[in-house]
Amino acid sequence: MSPLERPGRTTDPRGDPRPYPRTTASALRLLGLIRWLLPLGLAAMALSVEVGEHVVLEREPLSLTFFGEVALFAIAGPVAVAITLGWMRRLVIAYQATSAELEAVNRDLEAIVEERTAHLHEAGRELAATNAELARANEELRQVDRLKSEFVSLVSHQLRAPLTNITGALELVAEDAALLPPHSQRTLRILSHESQRLSHLIQAILDVSRLEAGRLTLRLGPVALEPLLARAVASAFAAEPGRRHTLEVAAGLPPAWGDEMLLEEIARNLLENAVRYSPPSEPIEISVSLGDGMLRVAVADHGPGVPHEERENVFRSFYRVGSGETAAAGYGLGLYFAQKLARAQGGDVWVESPAWPDTGGPGARFVFTIPIAGEVPDEAPDEAPDEAPDESGPAGQAG
Repeated sequence: MSPLERPGRTTDPRGDPRPYPRTTASALRLLGLIRWLLPLGLAAMALSVEVGEHVVLEREPLSLTFFGEVALFAIAGPVAVAITLGWMRRLVIAYQATSAELEAVNRDLEAIVEERTAHLHEAGRELAATNAELARANEELRQVDRLKSEFVSLVSHQLRAPLTNITGALELVAEDAALLPPHSQRTLRILSHESQRLSHLIQAILDVSRLEAGRLTLRLGPVALEPLLARAVASAFAAEPGRRHTLEVAAGLPPAWGDEMLLEEIARNLLENAVRYSPPSEPIEISVSLGDGMLRVAVADHGPGVPHEERENVFRSFYRVGSGETAAAGYGLGLYFAQKLARAQGGDVWVESPAWPDTGGPGARFVFTIPIAGEVPDEAPDEAPDEAPDESGPAGQAG
């Protein structure tokens, strides 16, 4: 049933299809009737009064005065009353139409409010469900973190002790290696090398775990970079003592501000990464300069370079460029660890590739920055709670 057909409602007498209460419609019909009857009654009354006064009582001849008064009181007056009543009727109709429209708007607004309220309730339920799911996910992450801590503890206490014993036994055997046959000496060297690799892997996992947990202690102070880089070069090139390299340090450089042992670890990781990816016949170039208020150490190689889309990925943990047989040896932790260590000391690490115009060996230039000792802020970067340092120190891990 439409609004016009509902009980107690009718249409505008003018034919406007807006709903009106029956009382209002009756009043409008009565007003329309009065609009015509009242002027006609007034006209008849005025005409009778004028005729009675001028013709019957005073027996005056029909003159311009008589016709003027008849035109004024019997015609103009009733016409003015009719016009006024018509105008009032239109005002009432407009008022009723506006009221009906306002009622319709109110109904629409109420419907919208109800719909939005229902949507809000539904969104609230979805949000509550999402929060519950996030809480479950957080609990799962906490469990994973506990498992990770247990694994690190296992590595620290269950693997390192027997590995230390194995390494010690190999060192004892190596003292009398000259008495062994050549194939036994070769086997001993392989065992010693693999033992060192395993020690480095265990130490890398422990260092990364402590760094991510914020438990890696920083011992900041002024550091001379040239002797530090010389030590890092000797360590990184230990397996290839004849490896060609250049070291250029700008004159008059101030000391760096950082943890000397961890800065050496950053440099060693970048150098080992360059050795891993650069051809043995090509030199590795190391330079130290000053720029933008920071000391800038660059390690450039002549390897295949780093594709543009891989520049961010190479700093992810356990990530290596290439896969399968094309991937270089390593654990994928060195660059990740180096960048984390640099940022923890107020610097950064990034890669620039190609480093050279040579398309055959474009190479890559890994750069790390470190604050200057004379320009460090009054407060050093927040350090983690003191922790007994590992006697073996952080192991080298190249990406």
